[in-house]
Amino acid sequence: MKRLGWAGILMVALCVGGFGCDANRDDKPLPPQHTYANPISLPDEWGEYGLGDPFVFSYNGYYYLYVSTRDTDPGVKVWRSDNLIDWTYEGLCAVDPITTAAYAPEVRYWNGKFYMYTSPAGQGHYVLVGDRPTGPFEVATDNFGRTIDGSTFVDDDGKWYFYYAGTQGIQAASMPDPLTVGPEEIQTGAYMGGWTEGATVFKRNGKYYMTYTGNHVFSSGYRVDIAVSDDPLQGFAEQANNPALLRTEGATVGLGHNSVVTGPDLDTQYMVYHNLEGHGVVGPLRHMNLDRIVWNGDRLRVAGPTSDPQPVPAMPTFSDRFEGESLDKSWKREGKAEWTAKPDVGLLADAAGGEGLSMLLSDARTLVDYTAEFHVQHLSGETGRSGVVFSYRDDDHYGLVQWKAETREIEARFVQDGQAVPLDGATARIPDNLDIGELQKLRLEVKGNTVRVYAEGMRLLTLTLPREAGEGRIGYAVEEAQARYGYVAFSNLVDGSGVNVAYAPIPGIVDAIHNEKGPAAGYSLAEDGNRGFAAAQLGKGSPLTYVVNVAKGGEYSLRFRLNSGSGGAKFKLLEDGSAVAGSVEVKPDPAANAWQTVVVNGVKLSEGVHRWTFEVEKGEMALSWIEAAVYVPVEARTDGFDAKLLSGWTRYEGDWSVKDGELRSSSTTNGKLATGEDGWTDYEVQADVSVPEAGSQSGIAVRVTEPANGMELNQNRDDFLRGYYAYVDESGVHLVKHDYNTVPLADEERAMPAAGETIKLKIRAVGNRISVFVDEAEEPAIEYADASERTFLNGRIALKTVAAAGRFDHVRIEPIPHR
Repeated sequence: MKRLGWAGILMVALCVGGFGCDANRDDKPLPPQHTYANPISLPDEWGEYGLGDPFVFSYNGYYYLYVSTRDTDPGVKVWRSDNLIDWTYEGLCAVDPITTAAYAPEVRYWNGKFYMYTSPAGQGHYVLVGDRPTGPFEVATDNFGRTIDGSTFVDDDGKWYFYYAGTQGIQAASMPDPLTVGPEEIQTGAYMGGWTEGATVFKRNGKYYMTYTGNHVFSSGYRVDIAVSDDPLQGFAEQANNPALLRTEGATVGLGHNSVVTGPDLDTQYMVYHNLEGHGVVGPLRHMNLDRIVWNGDRLRVAGPTSDPQPVPAMPTFSDRFEGESLDKSWKREGKAEWTAKPDVGLLADAAGGEGLSMLLSDARTLVDYTAEFHVQHLSGETGRSGVVFSYRDDDHYGLVQWKAETREIEARFVQDGQAVPLDGATARIPDNLDIGELQKLRLEVKGNTVRVYAEGMRLLTLTLPREAGEGRIGYAVEEAQARYGYVAFSNLVDGSGVNVAYAPIPGIVDAIHNEKGPAAGYSLAEDGNRGFAAAQLGKGSPLTYVVNVAKGGEYSLRFRLNSGSGGAKFKLLEDGSAVAGSVEVKPDPAANAWQTVVVNGVKLSEGVHRWTFEVEKGEMALSWIEAAVYVPVEARTDGFDAKLLSGWTRYEGDWSVKDGELRSSSTTNGKLATGEDGWTDYEVQADVSVPEAGSQSGIAVRVTEPANGMELNQNRDDFLRGYYAYVDESGVHLVKHDYNTVPLADEERAMPAAGETIKLKIRAVGNRISVFVDEAEEPAIEYADASERTFLNGRIALKTVAAAGRFDHVRIEPIPHR
């Protein structure tokens, strides 16, 4: 039957993509009718083990979820859903003893079979095969090794690849067929500087993206990174905004081992991952989480992690599963083929009598730009054609994409004014290992006069039409053949345009180009220097609007990543028509072409869904993004460590104690101790710091967020935090940037006191500028302005040592007033 979900109705109310909507854009948007919140628990999950390593994939209009099996039990559990939120338990899909402690099962459909790859307790891999996504799956191979967390990817040419965890990062090998992994063990380049696992690979716009996770499942610093390559086997380079998914404190921690799936709107991708809730009876207790993926150019960002209520994934504008006893009367028949619907079979077409082209057309019509999904099975061997119809206006205006069985080709046709229009690249060879005699998913992305055609995720055709394909009906087509058809759907979204009307979670980032009207807002595109795009040539009279979902009302720090050139500019931000950041002055930029981050602290935002409007009041600028982070005023404080209890400090690494009026790190490995609030912004901190032995470090970290213990569980890392670390050693003073890695920023070589003596170290953090002072000097030893997009602008302070037994005293924190 046809389906117009609540989300489709809501999106119409919100003027999807700005299509002909005259509503006042300053009005407060409608609240979502249905929400979900992470983490997600399900009926019949593994007791005291939960939903670890969640893998979700779609088949014929439904989603299937598989999770790791606890160590004491055999079997793999499976759930089914049509919306990614409401799941029905389907039982054990595999019960063979080798599935005892089946870690990270992943399933791929191929030519009528379902292939499951799983690792028993991390001891190599098996492949199991089933005829249905709900099983039963039977063991089809011996254990072929390759450590843990196997995952597959199929390229556009039909070639298969296998990815798995290695000692130096994610490794890969080719696959001659779904049951065989080649002998090579290639280093992909994806590595987290420690144990790295849980790879997922997919392709977008000719580039290969890998998400992967590490370092230890019981660490709160377990996280997800992203790497990109031009090759499916090697050359993966980490994305600049890694870690892509991280939270070490709060509602959910230890986030990782994800899969990536396209949502029911056919356009929005989601990252499905687990969080750590502690030790269960037989391993880690984990649950499933779901957050939206946001694309800006070639840059992937996760709109999360979230743990407050979020709108459920949007449904397609139209869909039909053909699950009834008869065909819905709203379908229009063209031609002489016989069309029937049968439960558990789907839609059948019989045009084997040679009656020419027949079509079955939806009553629902698309808009100009849309994405459509179809499922086609050719039943007539090497004769006839079967496929899909798109942008059907009438018998003289429509498009076709069909399997051409006799020549094993996929062919596109476009009819305009009753005549077939010649198209370049309208025919392509079907990959030799794809069997069109089995049900195969076809996906069409229609945008203007460009149509991209995918089969089972493989991009086979890219069409440039003589004009816009245009709005119209979709459906199925058959010529001189018998065929079976499955789930069909369309959404008036394409290329990730659903993000323009999705509620952006706040705290979080809103990309400037993801405004409600999309390109219709009148801006041009400019590269933002980080593989993405900004909204450029913004001037007075060209407002941008966004819908946001503020988790909690209160004071926030707003950051605007912009380029105003040499002329300077002025802008304001409105919430539901009222200014929350008014007449913000951007000073002229001497570099004339440099990006900067303008900060407005103490902005009051209200809880709930709102519409933000960004308006330029003077000058012209390019805007890359707006970020909102919780703001907390800095409170002046001192600590002379006169009491033995460390009140107000949180230990993350090392052994700390107070003795003789000093704070001491007695560990000779690493130590980390923090105080303050994540919402602190500009401040000055100073302390007496002992000079460490040669090869060691002692110092102060500022703007610290997401700290975790990097030394536990044999991770042996001293950089498990975000922030700036100024330290002293035997050679001088140094400044580095930590983001679960270490990037050197600046050094000053100087004569240092003997090891064990103390110096006064002071750090001033104002905006993007970090100044480091030694003793009573009025001029900084190091002055560094972080002009990168990943500037840390808020966070706590920490005392930190590396391979040193350090001493600290007379800690003083002072706020720096807003300028």
